[in-house]
Amino acid sequence: MTNEPSTSHQSTASDDNIDINDVFDNLLLAEEHLAEAGYQRGLAQGVREGNVDAYHFGYHRGAEVGAELGFYYGVICEQESATKEGGSSKGECLLKELKREIEEFPKFNDLEADIVEGVVAMDLIKGHLEVLTEVLRPRMGFLNCHMVDYLTEGHWNRYIPEEIREELKGMADLVGSKEVFWNQFNKDFDSSKFPRLANHIESMKRYRLDVLPDACMTTEQLNSAFDSCLKETRLKMPELMSIKKCHEVEVASAVVASLCTVVASGTEGKTLDQVAVIDAGDGKGYLSSRIALEHGIKVLGIDCNEGNTASAERRRDQLRKKVPVALKRSKLTEESILKDAPEDPLYKTTTKMIDFQTNLIDLVREQFPQTQATRFTLAGLHTCGNLAPNSLRLFHQNRHIRALCNVGCCYHLLRERFCEDEFYNRDKARDNAGFGFPMSALMAGKGFALGRNARNLAAESIERSACHRENPSDKLGYRAMLQIVLKELDVRVDRQVGKLKCDGFVDYVRKSLKRLGVDGGELVTEAYLEGLERKYEVELEQLKVFYLYRMTYAPIVEGLILLDRLLFLKECGYENSYLVKLFDPVVSPRCYSIVAFK
Repeated sequence: MTNEPSTSHQSTASDDNIDINDVFDNLLLAEEHLAEAGYQRGLAQGVREGNVDAYHFGYHRGAEVGAELGFYYGVICEQESATKEGGSSKGECLLKELKREIEEFPKFNDLEADIVEGVVAMDLIKGHLEVLTEVLRPRMGFLNCHMVDYLTEGHWNRYIPEEIREELKGMADLVGSKEVFWNQFNKDFDSSKFPRLANHIESMKRYRLDVLPDACMTTEQLNSAFDSCLKETRLKMPELMSIKKCHEVEVASAVVASLCTVVASGTEGKTLDQVAVIDAGDGKGYLSSRIALEHGIKVLGIDCNEGNTASAERRRDQLRKKVPVALKRSKLTEESILKDAPEDPLYKTTTKMIDFQTNLIDLVREQFPQTQATRFTLAGLHTCGNLAPNSLRLFHQNRHIRALCNVGCCYHLLRERFCEDEFYNRDKARDNAGFGFPMSALMAGKGFALGRNARNLAAESIERSACHRENPSDKLGYRAMLQIVLKELDVRVDRQVGKLKCDGFVDYVRKSLKRLGVDGGELVTEAYLEGLERKYEVELEQLKVFYLYRMTYAPIVEGLILLDRLLFLKECGYENSYLVKLFDPVVSPRCYSIVAFK
C-alpha cells in the first residue's frame, strides 16, 4: 500500500503546468462542448432512425406506385390491340409514348444514392437565405429610397452610418472615397485613409453568391460534372453580335448542348434526334441559331413579339453567309462542325405566348413535321421579368421538359406577391402572369417583400462599375435638384420624367418641366437654376458616393432572388438543380444561370 503512488500527489504535481486561463476557458466552454457533442450524437441517431422510417415509407409507397403503373400498363397493352383493328394514328402515337414512359420508369432504387446529401444541400440554401434576409430586412427602407428625394429628404444623414460620414467631410474626401469602391477587387490598393468605408465594403463581400459556401458552381465545375456529355463551342463567330452577346452565346450554347446530350443519354437510341430545344423569349435568336448551327440540335425559338421572330429568321439567314470565314478563322472544316442546312434549317421560330397548358410536342411538330423529339431542354438567355420564374414553373409542370438553362434579367419587372408596384406595367402582367418573387415556400412563409427600387438595385454590377471606374450619372443629381424646384413650385407629379437628353442642369429642368406639363412661372429662371447648382455642389458629390455605397448591397439582393428560385426547384424535388456562374460579370453583369435536369 505504501509503495503505491499517491493519486492526489500526481494530480497536484501535474497542476503546476496548467494555465489557469485554460481552466477558465474549459469551464466557460463546457456547456458549448456538451451541446455540440449532444448534437452530433442526436444527429447520428436521427439519421439512423430516419433512414429506417424512410425505408419502410419508401417501400410501401414504391409498391403502390408500381401497382398503379402495372395496372395502366396492362390497360395500354389491351388498348394497343384494339387500336390495331381501327384506331387513329394519333391515338397509337400517344399510347406508344405513354408505354415508353412507363417502361423507362426506374424499377430499382439507386443503392449508391445519398438521400441525406439532398436534404443537406437544401438546408444549406435555406441557411444562406436566412442570412441574406437578416442582412437586408433592417435596410429595406434604405434600399427602396428614391434617389429623386435624396436632397429633399436628407438621405445622406438618414442612411449613411455616422462613422462613415465622419470620414467623408469635404469635397476632397468624397472624390477620394470613390477610389475605394473602384479598387475593391485590387488587393494592392491602400484604403487606409477610409478604414470604416473599406471595412463596410469588405463585410458586404461575405454575402456574395460566389463567396457563400457551396451556393453556386463555376462553369469549370459544371463542365467537369457533364463528363462525357460535355459539348464545347469551337466555332468563333463574332459577326452580327456585340462582344457581350458573343461571350454569352459561346458559353451558353455549349451548356445547352451538353444538357441535351444528358437528356439524350436517357432515351432508347441515345441520340439527339429525340431531343429539341425550346428557347423561351428567343428575341433575335442569338443563342438558338448557334445551338442549331454548331451542335445540330433542333431549336424552336418562341417569342411573343412578332417583330423579334421575323428579325431572328433574317439574322439566321445572314449568319449562314458568315460561316466560311468563321470556319477558316476557327481552323475547322465544314464537315467537322456544320450541322445546319439552308433548305431545312434546324432553327425555326414562332410567335406565341407559352403558358402551362401549351402542348410543346404539337408546337414543335408544327415547325418540324418529321421530328421524333418528345423530350425538351428549355433555354432562356436573359429572360425578362416574370418569364424567368415562369420558365422554372414550366420546367416543373411539364413532364416533357427534361432540362433547363435559364439566365434571368430585368428584376425590376418582376411582380411580387407581398408588394404592390405603383409603376408596374399591366401589359407585362398579362404577358407573364403570376408572381415572380418569392417562389420558394420558405420565403413565401416569411411574407418577404423586396420592392421595386431594391429589385432595380439588384441589376447593378459592382464588377463592371469597378473595372470601368464608372461615375454615377450627373442626371441623378439633376433629378434630385428638380425635386427641390417642384417643391418650391408646390407641385406634386405622379409620373416619371424618364430618360432625357440634355445639355446641363438648366436644360434638364426646362425639358423636364415641359414633359411633366408644369409651368415654371417667374421662379424658374436661368439665374435661379445656376444658383441652385452652386448651392448643392458638395451634396451632389455626396449623392454619387451614396449611390456607390448603396450598390454594395446589389449582389446581396440579386443573390436572394436567385437562391429563392433555386430553393423552389429543390423544394419541388429536383436535386440536380444548380446555380452556375456562367459568364464574366464585367462583360455580362447578369452572369448567373439556373441549370437543372430531371
